[in-house]
Amino acid sequence: MTRPAGRTHGPPVGGQVCALIAVDIAEFTRPDRDDDVRMFMREELYRILERAFDGSGISWAACFREDRGDGVLVIVPPGIAVTRIIDPLPERLHGLIRRHNHVSSAAAQIQLRAAAHLGPVDHDGHGFVGTDIDLLFRMLDARPLKHALANAGADLALVVSDYVHRTIVSRHPSLISPAAFRPIRFQVKYTRAPAWTYVPSAPPSSRTGIPPVTLQARNRPSSTSRIFSTETG
Repeated sequence: MTRPAGRTHGPPVGGQVCALIAVDIAEFTRPDRDDDVRMFMREELYRILERAFDGSGISWAACFREDRGDGVLVIVPPGIAVTRIIDPLPERLHGLIRRHNHVSSAAAQIQLRAAAHLGPVDHDGHGFVGTDIDLLFRMLDARPLKHALANAGADLALVVSDYVHRTIVSRHPSLISPAAFRPIRFQVKYTRAPAWTYVPSAPPSSRTGIPPVTLQARNRPSSTSRIFSTETG
């Protein structure tokens, strides 16, 4: 866990409800990326996250982080307005990633998957634990999110839990229009749940998250807007 220098208090414990955010660089181990490129991408990811969080009114120094190799878990402590994880954080992330990609080589360009949830957390001295942490990372690994990112050719694709959609997105339509989110259903390992995807700055037709037609038939969506995907790995 990363703890900013000079912080005297520990991470949230005892089931405190926090905003939970996880990010992951798509295809981080792609063959055209050597160790130097991956190191650069990790450095840039942390720089982008710090600027995006601070620029959204979420103090990066106040957050707790766990490095995940090709991604990061961020725990926003209680007391910070959770609406900021919906607006303006996604658009600020998108803008910073877009700028990075504009000036970077093809191998170093970043496509980022992000997941957001609200829930109680605990810390066992080694890291954050809890059912809601598990749900966060299952959403991040959901196949419909990966499809939404790839199909739109986007820099960023966000998935939020059904709880976040009901308590923040739907209740605050002046932030991001609820119509910009697309419903999905996913299954990763033993977790099966609904969620909602959002691709910042993408036209509505690119936000469906519909899998490519080359997928096996059992993974093709129905004709409705809802998508169900099963992953057992």
